Amino acid sequence: MNRRNFIKSAAVTSALIAGSGFISSSCLRKSKQIRWSMGWILWRDYSENKIPLSQAIQDIAGLGLDGIEFTPRKDELSKHGFTRESFRDLLKEKKLAVAGNYFGRKFYDPGQKTNIFSDFKATLENLKFYDSKIVVIGPPGRGKGDINRMIRDTAPVLNELGKIAQDSGLQICLHPHVNTIIEKPDEIDLIMELTDPKYVRLAPDTGHIQLGGGNVVEIIRKYKDRLGYFHLKDTTGDFKRPSFGPNLRELGKGEVDFPGVMKILKETGYKGWLNVEQDHTFLTPAQSAQESMQYINTRLKPIYT
Repeated sequence: MNRRNFIKSAAVTSALIAGSGFISSSCLRKSKQIRWSMGWILWRDYSENKIPLSQAIQDIAGLGLDGIEFTPRKDELSKHGFTRESFRDLLKEKKLAVAGNYFGRKFYDPGQKTNIFSDFKATLENLKFYDSKIVVIGPPGRGKGDINRMIRDTAPVLNELGKIAQDSGLQICLHPHVNTIIEKPDEIDLIMELTDPKYVRLAPDTGHIQLGGGNVVEIIRKYKDRLGYFHLKDTTGDFKRPSFGPNLRELGKGEVDFPGVMKILKETGYKGWLNVEQDHTFLTPAQSAQESMQYINTRLKPIYT
């Protein structure tokens, strides 16, 4: 980390300690229904410099969060000086859990089915190791071809994966995402219609739903009985393929109606993870995390509690 960004990061930490409008860690962890996490992606993909995984854990714990969404890439832990065991020990020390793992494949391609199921079982094993339960399903890329056909071919595979997960005490949750076959409202409707609610739940990403042309509050209300996980993301402006990074903002800085979302969660008694996923920031990761958490603490938590 260069000197300028180190100073900024240190200032964020100092502000937390000084009580700059943040609720204490003990208060943040009192909720028994909702658990709050952030994705490692914010730190991992920061373009200005490489940030250690240990720094991300320190930042997340310092903000009073309950967990981190962490899907390890090949050899990623070792590159950051960890084994699975030592990373698990650090999370335990910081009182953090793994919120979930991301799993995406070309589910509609029958030629990949054997590998998909083999890789999926490895993902389940990893989640069990960290005593975590959520598999966030990333749809296949949009590409060329009949999107509806791809969705129809994807649905039975997701039902199979969902049953395997449930038999192991875990749950898959489908994550709509721009640039994939499940991007637009009618595509969300189709995959929800074709999958079994018992095995496939929904992991709304507020930003991707909005960029995909959906009304976030309406879609979440429509599928309120199938909610299993959340990606909270704020966006502004119109999406121009392929990059959505320029549209992203910290929570409360864009156009997503988060208070409306929280009201639905309160009405339905939602129990589960709300993961702040910031794929891109114009700030430093520490500053971005701080801004989003300040909005959560001052605007969103009071609605639910």
